[in-house]
Order: sequence, then C-alpha cells, then structure tokens
Amino acid sequence: MASPSAKEDGEVGPGEGMAGARPPRPHLPAQPPPPPPPAASPGSVMVESVDDAEGLYVAVERCPLCNTARRRLTCARCVQLGDFVYFDGRNSERYTEKWERLQKLKKENESLQRRVVTALDKKTQTDQLKWKIMSCKMKIAQLKEAICSGNEEVKSGKDLLLRSQEDSQRLQRRAVRHQEKRGKIERHNQRLMELMEKRGRELQAKLETLAEVRRDHILELTTHIFPTQEEKQGSRDPADVAAECDLALTSSTVSELAEARRTTYMSGRWIWDDQNGETSISITSPHVTLPSNGDCSAYYSWVEEKSASHGPELDHINPAHTISAALCYATQLVNILSHILDVNLPKKLCNSEFCGDSLSRYRFTRAVNKLNTNVLHLCFSQHVASELLHPHHTLRNIMFLVSPENKNLGRSGPFEVTADLEESMEFVEPESAGVAEESGDEAVSDEETDLGTDWETVPSPRFCDIPSQPMELSQSTAMQASQPAGNAGGMISSAAASVTSWFRAYTGQR
Repeated sequence: MASPSAKEDGEVGPGEGMAGARPPRPHLPAQPPPPPPPAASPGSVMVESVDDAEGLYVAVERCPLCNTARRRLTCARCVQLGDFVYFDGRNSERYTEKWERLQKLKKENESLQRRVVTALDKKTQTDQLKWKIMSCKMKIAQLKEAICSGNEEVKSGKDLLLRSQEDSQRLQRRAVRHQEKRGKIERHNQRLMELMEKRGRELQAKLETLAEVRRDHILELTTHIFPTQEEKQGSRDPADVAAECDLALTSSTVSELAEARRTTYMSGRWIWDDQNGETSISITSPHVTLPSNGDCSAYYSWVEEKSASHGPELDHINPAHTISAALCYATQLVNILSHILDVNLPKKLCNSEFCGDSLSRYRFTRAVNKLNTNVLHLCFSQHVASELLHPHHTLRNIMFLVSPENKNLGRSGPFEVTADLEESMEFVEPESAGVAEESGDEAVSDEETDLGTDWETVPSPRFCDIPSQPMELSQSTAMQASQPAGNAGGMISSAAASVTSWFRAYTGQR
C-alpha cells in the first residue's frame, strides 16, 4: 500500500510484484487511527518528512493492514491518519474510509442485534404465554377429569351411603326384634330357672322322701328279717388278763395297750381290727354268727377235719355251718339293699354261693372277697365314713351301713370310691391259687354266679311303695327266721321262705 502522493510520484515498493503474485494474509482488526495532529507549518512538515524519510530504510514495523513487516513506502503521518490504499489498485478505498465503514457496520449490527433481541424477547414472551396457556388448558382438562371422577366417586359414595343407611335401618329393626327375642328368651330362661329350682326343690324333697322310705324299709328289713347284733364271746385275750393282773400298769396304760392290739395300720391309716375274737356278729339268729374281724379260718379247719375223719356229723351247729349261713344271709341282705338303694353292684354273686358243702379254699375266698367288695361299694354309695370301714369286716360294715346314725342312708346320686380300701383287698389268696390251679373244675366264673339263677322268680316290687300294714306277717316271719334251724339247709330254706312270703304278701296288697 502507498499513500496517494507516493503513487503520484511513481514510486514502487520492493514487494509490489509479490503483492500481485499471492493474496494478502488475513489481517487482524487494526487499531483505530489516532486523531489527526493539528496543522503544522511548512517548516515543521519538512522536518517531519525528513525524520520520516530516515525511517524508510528500516523495516522494523509491521503493516497495520496486512500485519507484515515490509519496507515503508508511506510516511508515518499517512499511516497515522490512515491515508493509504492498495498499491495494485484493486480497491481504491482508503483505510480511514474502511474504518469508518466498519464502525458504521458495527453500529448497524449492534442496532440490528438490539432489534433482534427486542423481537426475540417479544417472541419469547409470546411463547411463554403460549406454554402457560397450554399448561393451563392441560390443568383445566385434568381438573375436569378429576371433577368427573370425583363426581362419580361422590355418586357411588352416595349410593353406598344409601345402601348403608338402608342396611343400618334394617339391622336396627332386626336388633329391635332381637332385643325383643332376647327379652322373651331371658323371661323364658327365668321361668325355666324358676321351674328348675322348683323342680329341684321338689326333686330334693322327693329324694328326701325316697331316702326316708328307703330307711324305713331297710329298718324293717334289718329288724324283722335280717337282724344283726354284736355279741361278746366268753373267752378273753390272755394278754389282757395278764395286763390287768400286773399292778405296775395303770388302767389307762392297760386300755391303751388293748386298743393298740386291736388296731391295724392299713393303706396309710389306723383301722379297728379285733383279731382276738372277743366279739362276733350274728344275723337272723344268735347261732348264725360271723367273727367281727372277718376271720374265716374256722371254716377251713372244719373242712379239713371233716375230710380227714370221714365220720358221721354229730353236731349240726358247727363253725362251718354258722359261717356259711351268715355269709349266705349277708349275700341276700346285700342284694336286697342294692335293689332298695338302686345301686349296681360291681361283682356278681348269687344267693346260694355259700350253700354248698365243703367249698374249696379258692372258691370260698373268691366268694367272700366278692361279697366284701359289694358291701364296700354299698357303703361308699351311702357315704359311710371310710374310717369306720375295714375291707374284711363284712357284717360290721353292713351294720355301719344300715345304722340309724348314718344320716346318708337312702341317698341317691354320684359317689366317690375310696381306692385304698379296694386296693387293700386281695381277691384270691396266694396260697389258695395253687389249689385252684390243680383243681380246674372248681374254678367259678362271674357268669356262673349271676344273680337269680337258683331262687324262685317273683315279681320285682317297688320298695319305695311298700305299705306298712302287714306287720303281723312280718313279725311272724321274723319269729320264724329267728328260730334256730337244725342244719344249714334248714336255715337257708327258712330265710328263702321268709323273703318269698314277704314279697308275695306285698304283691298281694297291691
């Protein structure tokens, strides 16, 4: 590039040919030209031109237009003022004009940018408003849908409420009916309770009346048909006689020793056990006796003596006959008492079990234990104190059972069986088991000893309705039963005749 004055003088720079051969480098934006200096005088201009001329030969500065270091072809003043153009004449526009046009374009660009920004702001605001409107429309649609679903739920809730109210009203009406039914049921239950209490009192009165009638009948039975009495024997215990003769012992010591000899510790308690044979208990006759301690060894001894002697029997009143007769009458009494008291006996035992001659030890012991079991069962059913009972005292237990002091005689209802008394009874003695095994034909089963197989069948009376009129007949039968029989068969026959006649007299009165 060159200033116009240099171009007019025809000066050509060394890089002119190169400028025409290759395109110029891209130039960076040049700094704005400094303000033009004030007008100088011709002398000063000459000096400045001389000073500037001195720098034409030093290529130390770069061209502000092409940013290349070339030899200066223009003066510094023209460069400062921007008064230079291309040397090849491709563009006649000066640098100053270009700079002004650039500034003008920048200003236009800035103004255009401001207009664009303003227009874009309006567009952005418009788009934002459109988005807000669109979102509001979507919210409105969602709210409408929510309102519709809410209305449907409210409608369904109202329907459900109506159904619930109807159900509640129906349940209330049903509850009222149920309350009425409950009241009726309570009144009915109250009437039933009152009726049950009344019937219970009536039943209790009937049971008391029945117990009284049973006691009366049992009293008549034990007074006129099967009277029992405890009798003293003539012999005394030698130990008691020696104790009485010993002056060193006091009366209380003697009585305590005597009592200690007559008690036995069995099943966890002390019971009365008169083993000395001082007393015996008679039934139906003074000659029909049984030792009070239940010792039947005299029967075994007599049977053994009879089997060994094989002689004629001279004395009909012997221990075997009296013991077997007493046990036979006791069996009859127990069976009749079980019928009067309406108690089922645990063991089956017929009335003629003890009527046979010379019973074996096994069979006799088996029958006696059955009888004792039945007696204990009757005592338990009538709430006899267990302290008074002994598992082997047959007639003494019966006396405690039918005693007037037993206020529970004639009762009905459940009862508790004392296990220790039952466990203390041995059904078969160990020494007699071997005899039973050797003689198998003598083994008797419970089915063979059923009740009522060898007596005359009579109508079964209701003992609770037995009248008390035929007293003369009862007294006559009692006197007949109290007469001593010639033998065991005669006593059994008289007892059977007495019972049969009493039953027939009762059935005839009906």
